[in-house]
Amino acid sequence: MSDLLLTPYVVPLGAFAVAIAVTGFAAWRKVREAELSHDREMRLREMEHQIRLKQMDLDAAAGRAAQTEPQK
Repeated sequence: MSDLLLTPYVVPLGAFAVAIAVTGFAAWRKVREAELSHDREMRLREMEHQIRLKQMDLDAAAGRAAQTEPQK
């Protein structure tokens, strides 16, 4: 086992593994931030849509109320 640790390939392979791990973590973090940004944007659009629907319902109710009022 000690012969394995003394081989000249341990340090370069270890450095290569660390570089791959750091690159993978950075890519994962970038993807995660993009996903969170997309989720935030979708929630904002959904809230805007709900506000528009409520406004349309209020406008429709006002229109129905205006039609049912007796004309003078």
